Amino acid sequence: MTKNDIDDIADFVAELSRQEVADKTVRSYASDLAHVARWFRETTGEPFRAAALTPTDVRDYKAHLVSVERRRPATVNRRLAALRRFCLWAKAAGRCTEVVTNGVKGVPQAPRSPKSLEKREVDRLVRMAERSGKKRDLALLQTLRHTGIRVGELCALRLDDVDVSERKGSLTVRRGKGAKYRTVPLNADARHALGVYLSVRPRVSDDHLFLGQRGRGLSEAAVWYLVTKYARQAGLEDVSPHTLRHTFGKQLLDASKDLVAVAALLGHEKLETTAVYTQPSTRDLERAVALLEREEVIDR
Repeated sequence: MTKNDIDDIADFVAELSRQEVADKTVRSYASDLAHVARWFRETTGEPFRAAALTPTDVRDYKAHLVSVERRRPATVNRRLAALRRFCLWAKAAGRCTEVVTNGVKGVPQAPRSPKSLEKREVDRLVRMAERSGKKRDLALLQTLRHTGIRVGELCALRLDDVDVSERKGSLTVRRGKGAKYRTVPLNADARHALGVYLSVRPRVSDDHLFLGQRGRGLSEAAVWYLVTKYARQAGLEDVSPHTLRHTFGKQLLDASKDLVAVAALLGHEKLETTAVYTQPSTRDLERAVALLEREEVIDR
């Protein structure tokens, strides 16, 4: 990029940082806008500036991503979203007179189920926590695995939000997304792991269910660290607490076929959100093709 290309982009990125946008997100915006600026300069021969962009430029850039670079829909839509946010900022900052991305739609994507784990993969993950001997970590993983609660909901749990006995149990999410209140039943594995953890949990004034080393409630970052640590030990890539939520949702829907019940357990306000788990995953499609191949072999 030339210095003129950098001016508007640098100011935009600086504003994102002032708004305390996550570093990874800021870097992603900067990278995507650098790509736009490079294309604009090579196409028009002009420096990239917000004031120089036109709606035709945005449409041509989208066509370039789709037809020339042959980018996936997710990449095209991400770059258009970055350009759209940049243009909204530029209009508010007086760098241009119109938001030229208005009216330019993204590329339709075939819906797919979010990434989830196979049962054997979840078992490998849990086995790593069992081998560590850390009762808290095992209880934490089993709670995420068998309830599908969000990481923020997990960190907010207090001692009196959990009711565990030998034959039944539940946990109460008092302020889920959208301040929603719900009760989630606990299966035998979760009840057992929580019962063992509660028997050794330090007696401190902080009443959060899951405690850190200093006797205070675990942060979301700490939970992410623990999950990713055990995932790496299990040889699993790109696994987060949200992956366990998706795993719970997909396995539950595959077993029960009850969209309303799954939505209630996950705390979804709209059934359309839960319906994403009805979409086939990449593995589902691979299994379907493999099954067809086996049937063709038998027919020969």
